[in-house]
Amino acid sequence: MEKKRKFGWTALGIIGMAFAPIGAIFLALGIAFRHFGVGKSAEDPEIFLLVFGGVGLIFLLIGLGLLYADLRRRARMRRAYEGGYYVMAKVAGIRQKRNVSINGQNPFQVEAHYTDPGTGVVHVYYSRYLYTDVSGLLTSDEVPVYLDRSDDTGTGFVDIDAILPEIRVHG
Repeated sequence: MEKKRKFGWTALGIIGMAFAPIGAIFLALGIAFRHFGVGKSAEDPEIFLLVFGGVGLIFLLIGLGLLYADLRRRARMRRAYEGGYYVMAKVAGIRQKRNVSINGQNPFQVEAHYTDPGTGVVHVYYSRYLYTDVSGLLTSDEVPVYLDRSDDTGTGFVDIDAILPEIRVHG
């Protein structure tokens, strides 16, 4: 049985996961306040309710937009893996992403370079986020990168699991 591939979330997708529900809650509260007549007295102006719902709508739209973009990226990567072809790219390095912090730790990414023999253009691809430093664990200096023949955006899925042993983090 083949191991299920992980396509990973980006920081924007994670931000979208936070913004969308917060925006939905604010928008629902704004609509509920308006519906139940909370803005009808002079002490509680209606503009407060419109702003409350407006901020919720803005947060909701931003969150849904970020989620949509990340889900689309993941779908392109899945399509490349399942129906595309692969090239062997040279592992150029492993970098810790200092600008991203999830649960207080910065993830790592493997950078891979592939030179197209037909054009001589160097393509740079990045793996999904890894939460363990895999510097000494790579079993090869080349990694398969899956590409979609019909996708000209250059999206590639770096199959980092192909050159890593099974990792179990304890503690």
